[in-house]
Amino acid sequence: MAYRTLEDFFGDIVGKARRGQGISESELAQQVGLSVRQIEQIESYDLTPDDQAIYRLADALHLDGEKLAEVARGWVPAQGNAVFEDEAMRVDRLILDAGMTVNCYVLICKVSGKGAVIDPGGQAQLILDAIVDIQVTHILLTHGHGDHVGALEVVADATQAQVCGCERDFALMGRRSQRVTERVDEGWQTAIGELGIDTVSLPGHTGGGIGYYTAPVFFSGDALFAGSLGGARGDAYRGQIQAVHAKVLSLPRETTIFPGHGPITSVAQELAHNPYFV
Repeated sequence: MAYRTLEDFFGDIVGKARRGQGISESELAQQVGLSVRQIEQIESYDLTPDDQAIYRLADALHLDGEKLAEVARGWVPAQGNAVFEDEAMRVDRLILDAGMTVNCYVLICKVSGKGAVIDPGGQAQLILDAIVDIQVTHILLTHGHGDHVGALEVVADATQAQVCGCERDFALMGRRSQRVTERVDEGWQTAIGELGIDTVSLPGHTGGGIGYYTAPVFFSGDALFAGSLGGARGDAYRGQIQAVHAKVLSLPRETTIFPGHGPITSVAQELAHNPYFV
């Protein structure tokens, strides 16, 4: 399976930005010279306005107008379905059905044969089939939503791997939080074979959002999608944008980003095309 579109369409981006800033449909309509009905149609994918209206929407929502227009025209990241492999590592992507499509990743150290599963969201047998020849030492959780941890127990039982996640998301995980053996937060480090793993805190979409970095790849969970973000509101929305900009988009431009949903992207592509970063 491959992605041919972004996870979030033009209307999703408008809706997330509006709700994130606590702007009502009527307030936005008044600011940009559209009707409430037209705002509703935009957010339900029934209307893509002309570029002038897109730029007015961007101004009102503190988005980048040119980038928003590019998304409306169908921009998708280059090599969004490419397999990543270099001399040290390989990253396999599994697109799972967890009530919605969600990405699970297998990070493999080519020197040691050891690996990690990132976000076992569902379809446990599909994950187990993908790791049959890999010594999985870690399960890395980017956050606690069910579509990212739904197969955690089965995969943890089968691999006996360390389960790594942030305590701030334990309430979201329910009983599955009892399977976490390593509590992760900003600055936590580990190794997958010969691959050093660094972590950053990316709160917003959830309070315990975590990103995992081993150059030249970054696993962003739902803190960052190609061209978009996971939904958040109020201070969490603003904080998520700030955290992603400071901790993810400051990485080398060639860094490949593996998001929780949708196609693969890179720091360079997000700087150039993500409307949330002006």
